[in-house]
This record gives sequence, C-alpha cells and structure tokens, in this order.
Amino acid sequence: MKLSGFSVAAALLVALAGCDSGNIGKGGETETETTPEENQEFDVNSLSAEDTQAYLSKIAPVLVGRVLTTDERAQITASGGAAIDPIVRAWGKEPAIALAARNLMEEKLSVSGQGAEVDYSLPGNLVEHVVTSDLPWSEVLTASSCYDAMGAPMECDSGAPFTSGVVTTRGFLKSRASRFNLTRSSTLMRAFACQVYPQEETLQPKVAPYLLTPMFAITDLKEATQEEIASAVNTGCACHDCHGQFAAHAQLFVKFDQEGLYQPDATGIQDPEGELGRSLNGLMASHFQAPEDAADESSQMFGQDVANLAEAAQAIAEHPIFLQCAAQNILEYTLRIDTAGPLGKAVDVGMLEEIAMRAEEDHIDPTFQDLVHAVFTNPDVVRTTLMTSKGDME
Repeated sequence: MKLSGFSVAAALLVALAGCDSGNIGKGGETETETTPEENQEFDVNSLSAEDTQAYLSKIAPVLVGRVLTTDERAQITASGGAAIDPIVRAWGKEPAIALAARNLMEEKLSVSGQGAEVDYSLPGNLVEHVVTSDLPWSEVLTASSCYDAMGAPMECDSGAPFTSGVVTTRGFLKSRASRFNLTRSSTLMRAFACQVYPQEETLQPKVAPYLLTPMFAITDLKEATQEEIASAVNTGCACHDCHGQFAAHAQLFVKFDQEGLYQPDATGIQDPEGELGRSLNGLMASHFQAPEDAADESSQMFGQDVANLAEAAQAIAEHPIFLQCAAQNILEYTLRIDTAGPLGKAVDVGMLEEIAMRAEEDHIDPTFQDLVHAVFTNPDVVRTTLMTSKGDME
C-alpha cells in the first residue's frame, strides 16, 4: 500500500530523530531493534545506479528547482553512488541554490513580500546575497548591511545603532512583534539554534528569579499565592521554568517597537493602562522588575554576556549548535519532514555534529553550499531517505 505523505515524513523523522523533543539531540527513550543490514556500515559509493537516481531525483527539485539532467543521469549510470558527491557539489554553483536558501529562511522566519511601509523581503534578499556571493552562512546573522531587490547594499531599516543580519530588519522585527517580545526571541531560537523553551541550563543559564517581575519569578506553584498564579500567563506550570531563559533573550528586543523601529529611550516598563506585556509607545514590556534592568538591552546569550542583539547574534553564530541547526533546517526543508508544527524536530545530535564537522572541512566558517553538500552526502541521510522513498512506492 502506498504510504501517505504524512506517513513517509513521519517514518523519515523517526529514523533520523528522537521523536518527543523540539531540541537538537534530545531523542526519545524508546529503543528499537535493528536488522543485521542496518548494523552494517552503509557505503554510499556502493549504491546502485537505480538507487542513486532515486535519491538525487528526490532532492534535486527542492534544492536546484529542476529534475536531473541528461549529463547527471549518465554520470549516475557510470558511477552509481560515487556520483552523489560531485553532483551535489556542482549544485552549489547553480543560481537556484540561493533561492532554496531564501525560501528556507523565509519559512523559518515567517517573513517575505513587500508591505505598504515595510519591505518584508529584506531578510530574503540578505540570505540570497550571502549564498550567491559564497559567503559564510553565519553572515545571515552577522552581516553589517542589508540588500535591495537588485542585490545592492543598503542600510538595514530598523534604525538601530548596530546590525545583526536578518534580525535587525524591520520585516523580521515587525512580523514577529508580540507581548514581552516572546515571538521575536522564540523565532530567533528556533530558526538559528533549533531550540524551544525550556532549554538545557548548560546551554542557557536562567536569570535569577529575584530579578524578574513576580509572575515570572514563580519557581514552584505549591509555594505561589493565588494572586501570583492568577497573574501568570500559563497557570499550569512554574513560569520561571521557561521565562527564566526567555527573559535573557527577550530583553535583547526591548528597544524595538511593534513597527520594528529602534527606540533608544525605551523603558521596558509595563504600561499601567495597557495589555499585559506591553510597554508605552508601541514597545513591549520587559521581564525584569527593576526599572534600570528593564530598560537595559544588554543581556546574556548561551552563558556569554552581550551588549545588545548584534553581540547575541554573533554568540549564536559562533556556537556549535548554529551549524547543527542549519543542517537540521536543510533536512526539514528539503525532505519536508517537519510534520508537527513550529517546534521543529529532534534530529540525532551525533549525526548533526558529523555533518557540521564535514562542512567545516571545506571552510572553517562554512557556506550554505558546504552545508548542503555535507548533509546530502552523509551516509545516514542517504540511507534513510532511500528507505522512506522505497516505502512511498509500495
């Protein structure tokens, strides 16, 4: 029986991942039996021409926007699995690979197009420029310029005294604006670190409860008063479990208003007449209790003190999890395996580490092309993709 698209995606996900977590490397506890064939070393180069063509035919339309060429099919016929490496490498020189990267990130950031007052295409323009120019993938978070539709450099449009790639564009900031800056910070984490909340404290230490407003300082519901519980956003759990980390990331956006513009005089103070989580003048409220803390955009990212959003973005880009997340994003986008909504998927950390290290063999600061090559020449990716493709045809 032919499996549905959902079933195939789920099967691929189970093979690549631990199924019950939104974070890289946090797989499920259930052990599954493996066959003798699965325990054997998988040799990509020994693949038949038929399997090689099936594999590359599955990923080519998404990555390069076309089917396999006559020359590529001839190369596959002659070399079998050994053709995968040079063919995927050659795809990195095609213009369509930059469009694939753009589409991937526009999906992850939920921003694209042209508005009446805001150019929501700037994040996509930047991504496309980074890939077309063969720049390190980290530039999507650290670039000092934005780019117009023709690829010409321009100032980013948030008015901030610093730039940090796509996250200091008004398109990103306005489309992701929400109370307490929660959507901005959660999108930053999901798109570039593949993390949800709560995170491992070894990755992101929590802000001390006494520094936060009372509802975010709750660490034990049994010890909280009814008034404190009633003031909480989610009354089913101790707010500090997640917001002890949210606080650090959301604070980076405290001076950006709901229009995506930087307001240096932002206070972060809750508007006494406004909706919970909103400050004055279209800004969002801080998690922090003391006025001087609420107004301060300096914070901490992955245990590192940072002065502002640009330094935080640099800290993410330099962390090993950045390349691992990029690899996971490429897998999810190309193979369409993200079937459980915006929380992402838990792909085996060992495989992602291997992919990241392989990409770094080409450049210490890998390009998108390096990452695509490392992902789709990885033996586990090839084997699992073929396995589910064959199941789809039964």
